[in-house]
Amino acid sequence: MGWVTLALRKTELKRTHAAYQLEDLQISREKRRMAREYHAEQVGVENDKNEQTRNIRDNYNSQKQTIYDDMSALREAAKEAGESSTDYEYNGQTLSDLQSQLDDLKENYTYENSEVESYWEDELAMIEEESNDQETTLDQQQVEIETLMENVSQEMQSVSEAISSEIQNSTIKLS
Repeated sequence: MGWVTLALRKTELKRTHAAYQLEDLQISREKRRMAREYHAEQVGVENDKNEQTRNIRDNYNSQKQTIYDDMSALREAAKEAGESSTDYEYNGQTLSDLQSQLDDLKENYTYENSEVESYWEDELAMIEEESNDQETTLDQQQVEIETLMENVSQEMQSVSEAISSEIQNSTIKLS
């Protein structure tokens, strides 16, 4: 009757192995879901960054165009007055004042743009780090489950061999 007990043990091992396979499959699905989620977060961050840099660029271009228009108006006024545009004052501003405003605007634009880029790069790095941590945890769980499945498979093989041996030993031999 030992082989009956072993057969029951083998059945239980098969159930355990199937449970581990299911858990392994669920981890694989979770990893794929996380990869999709990570990609969606990356796209969202890139879109937010692009929108913010576009707003900064549009604002810069608008202000720059205003300064260029003021410079043109100053040059026209100086030309009509017959004076040099570098010394001429128009609406309380000289050409050097406008050039200084333009330089400040360019510097401010560069600074704001680099701040935005830095902020969003940090956001992407944080998302990637979180994703990597979660993936590492899932990888560790998957390795543990695969090890357990291998152990169960080896035990099933041993039990199968023991069942075969028990059956052979319990057969009645007629001679």
